[in-house]
Amino acid sequence: MDFSMSNPMAEEIRRNVQSSYSELNRVIEDQLARVDSAKLYEVPAQGEWTIMENLAHIAEFMTYWADEIAKLLAKPGQSFGRTMQHEGRLSAIREHARDSLEQASAALASSYAHLQAVLGMLKDSDLGLTGVHPKYGEQSLAWFINEFVTKHLADHVEQLRTSLEAVQAS
Repeated sequence: MDFSMSNPMAEEIRRNVQSSYSELNRVIEDQLARVDSAKLYEVPAQGEWTIMENLAHIAEFMTYWADEIAKLLAKPGQSFGRTMQHEGRLSAIREHARDSLEQASAALASSYAHLQAVLGMLKDSDLGLTGVHPKYGEQSLAWFINEFVTKHLADHVEQLRTSLEAVQAS
């Protein structure tokens, strides 16, 4: 039997991530690659990330959450995830805030491949495994993936569009 047929929920997660990643690439290729590159480093609004900081965050969180998913698959019930103040998260944004679009695209491709490889190991039965988040407490792997991967990625693609509109208007 086809793995995706026997694990429809896990397959749906992979498809959702793939769809958001494809949309991210469309934004990069159709819009960001055509804009004055200086706009990638402009703050779109008070308290918002630049486009490049947003791309750096996406590349970092796909790898981070892939590793966290793999960790939870190996040892269910353990501490899982991080808060927004996590130094690894913040330093990745700082360190890559001035990358070129080509560098960001390469980092995104590598991070996405890693995430999809981990998601490719998921079975529907894994989605009920739990981990303990420092802020949200005990949650299922399905909840973590929805909150910090699937929804998170889609939200950042939309944030990129909004930021691009803002910096083009300035």
